[in-house]
Amino acid sequence: MKIALLTSLMMLSATSASAQNLVPPEVVQLENVQEEDGMRTVYVGNANNHYFLYCNTKASAGCITPEENKNYLLFKANTRWKMPGAKDFLTLAFIQELTIKYNQGENVGLVAEDGKGEDLGLFILDPTGGGYEQDTLTSDGPIIYGAGMSDADRQRAWKTFFLQMVQAVTQQQGKDALGVKLAKRCMPGQDYCTMSVDANLVGVGGIQEPRKVLVAVSTDVHDQNKQLSRLVCTYPSKGTVVCRDWDTGKLVSAKHPQAQQ
Repeated sequence: MKIALLTSLMMLSATSASAQNLVPPEVVQLENVQEEDGMRTVYVGNANNHYFLYCNTKASAGCITPEENKNYLLFKANTRWKMPGAKDFLTLAFIQELTIKYNQGENVGLVAEDGKGEDLGLFILDPTGGGYEQDTLTSDGPIIYGAGMSDADRQRAWKTFFLQMVQAVTQQQGKDALGVKLAKRCMPGQDYCTMSVDANLVGVGGIQEPRKVLVAVSTDVHDQNKQLSRLVCTYPSKGTVVCRDWDTGKLVSAKHPQAQQ
C-alpha cells in the first residue's frame, strides 16, 4: 500500500480536530540496515536519539528498507499526525491496519516525511537499542572502543579493556576456566589462530544488569604476538547478539529474535 493511496484514504475519512490533539512523530534518518535469516534490522536516529528496529522480511507488508539521507517519521502508539494533503490523523493503529501487526514487542511505524517513495513501514522496536546499535560507537558502558585513537592510546585502551575481561572471567568462572579460554586454537590449513573470553559486565547498552560480553582475538599463526582482529560481541537481550570491531567500534553483525506476526 503506497503512501499516495494512504493519503487518499485519509482524505475520504476526514475529521475535524484541533492542533492541540496533534502528537508529532520524531523525525529520523537511516543509519544502517542489515538483513540475515529472514530478518531485516534497521537503525534510525537523529542528533538526540537512536533506535533499533527489526521486521520479518516474509511479512505480507511493512518490512521496508528506508532510503539513505531521507527524513522519516517515527510513529509510536500515541502519535497523531497529518501527512501533507491529508485531512485526517495518521496513527500507528491506522498504519497497522494497512500493513501488519506484530504480536510481540512494541510496534512502531515509519513513513517518509515527504509522503513519497517507499511503502509504509511497520517494525518492532528493540528497547535495548537506543543508541547501542549505531553503525559506530566509541564506548558502550564499560567497553571503550579504539575508534579515533592514536596507535599508542589504542594499545593502552586495549590492554585496560582486556585486563578488565580477564579479571571478570577469573572472578566469575575461576582461574582454571580462564586458562582454558586463553588457549589459542590453530586449525589446520588456516593462517590464523583464535582465542576468546566471555564474562558478564554491567552497563552494556545502558542496562544496569549483568550482560554477557564475548571478546574474540585472531593472531598470525606464525607470530602469536601479531593480532589480526579484535571482535567484541554483546548480548543485550534474549536472542540478540551484536558484534563490533574493537579497533574501529564499527558494527560487524547483529542477530535478533524472529519477529512473529
